[in-house]
Amino acid sequence: LLLMLLLGIAVAAGAHTGNAAHAGRNVVVDTDMGLDDVRAIMALLADPSLHIRAFVTVEGSAALGKGTDNLVGLLEAGRSGSILVFKGSARTGLDAPPWRHTANSLGGAVFPPPRVMRTGELTPQVMAGIVEETPGIEYLALGPLSNLMALAEADPDVLGGMVIYIPAAVHDGLVSDWNLVYDGEASRAVLGQANRIVIMDISGTEGIDGHEFLSSLTGDSFTSRYIDRLLAGAAGGTSHIRLYDDFAAAAFLGKDRLEFDEGIFALVPTGEGGFRLVPDDGGNVRIASLRDIDSAIHALRTLYTRGPLDRHEHGGDSEFPPEALLRTFHGHLGPYVVIGYRMGRLALGELDSEGHFGISAEVHSPLEPPRSCLIDGVQLGSGCTLGKGNIAVEYTPEPAWARFRVEDGRVVTIRLKPGIPALVRTLVDREGVETAGGAFFAMRLDSLFSVDRGAH
Repeated sequence: LLLMLLLGIAVAAGAHTGNAAHAGRNVVVDTDMGLDDVRAIMALLADPSLHIRAFVTVEGSAALGKGTDNLVGLLEAGRSGSILVFKGSARTGLDAPPWRHTANSLGGAVFPPPRVMRTGELTPQVMAGIVEETPGIEYLALGPLSNLMALAEADPDVLGGMVIYIPAAVHDGLVSDWNLVYDGEASRAVLGQANRIVIMDISGTEGIDGHEFLSSLTGDSFTSRYIDRLLAGAAGGTSHIRLYDDFAAAAFLGKDRLEFDEGIFALVPTGEGGFRLVPDDGGNVRIASLRDIDSAIHALRTLYTRGPLDRHEHGGDSEFPPEALLRTFHGHLGPYVVIGYRMGRLALGELDSEGHFGISAEVHSPLEPPRSCLIDGVQLGSGCTLGKGNIAVEYTPEPAWARFRVEDGRVVTIRLKPGIPALVRTLVDREGVETAGGAFFAMRLDSLFSVDRGAH
């Protein structure tokens, strides 16, 4: 616990703040983190023309807190950790949907929990600042409209500076969407007050088999690997594949795929939770139907194969001195804990991993101190820990070695060179344990280890 606290302090300085408006399209994405929201977000993150000013979370498919954690985990794992995340509204009195557990657990295809990013609370001042910086900003509502109602109640002008995009199905003038029904009060308030609303009619995609489409994807991107895990969960009966916000993202990203109705409408509640389109020259609603389904499918295939762009602002994080972390965790700075730490860090570099999650270690070492202290160093250097269950230890005589594996199957085996144990004994006898430990921080990696890349 103390170690994790120290790590939290170390990375707190990595939080980022917003920037001025981007020359391309600027958008705020509002999400309740259903399974289709997750894939839609990955598609949005893969489009280089889009500047996502912020994500805001809302109670809906997933619980607010769990959905926020899942979003942060997605962004950090997808190298998009510089985007602002705000936790929005959790309306009281709304029953959880039957699929809440599936959404909370991401159908079994989980991301690591939040590590560096810090979330803020969505306030009218926050949104007013974003709107002021980016006039005409687009607001993509992939979840219930609870956040927008709360913002409008606190500042009636805040909705006037944005164009709100809402995916829905339109049949014979009736607009249906679970998000609109889940918080009906919010939907009625927002649809009656907002200045500019675009209903993206994606009803033409209702017959597309989501499992078949996702199963046809190829590649080894971050998104592809996530979808593979999701499909594995679906095969086990833990998740349901429904393409909905996927196509909402494709429609939003490709306005040339949308056919705008010439009319202007108001949305009038039907009394049954839905809404009816009523022609109204003074209305606030436009209908844009997704007509080019083939183009949308092709776009999703491309975006999912590409995976999220690297949107991380590098260089902003501060590092807690590893010597201090090793002393705090292990008790002192001995040679073997330093060697194990450097072994773990080397593995992360070889496998292009951020550590902790999505990686496992198998350590072969003597099991008596001080040589077994290497195991503590590997845990700290790689983030593979006994508590998470992603490290295993087996006895071997000197010299020690370890095999590290990441989720896509890549493996690296790192072996301590044969002469190192004797060098440890010599330096400890001559310099003392702490000085000897410090000396191993300065040694070249290729003088300490041999590396076998891709060994199984």
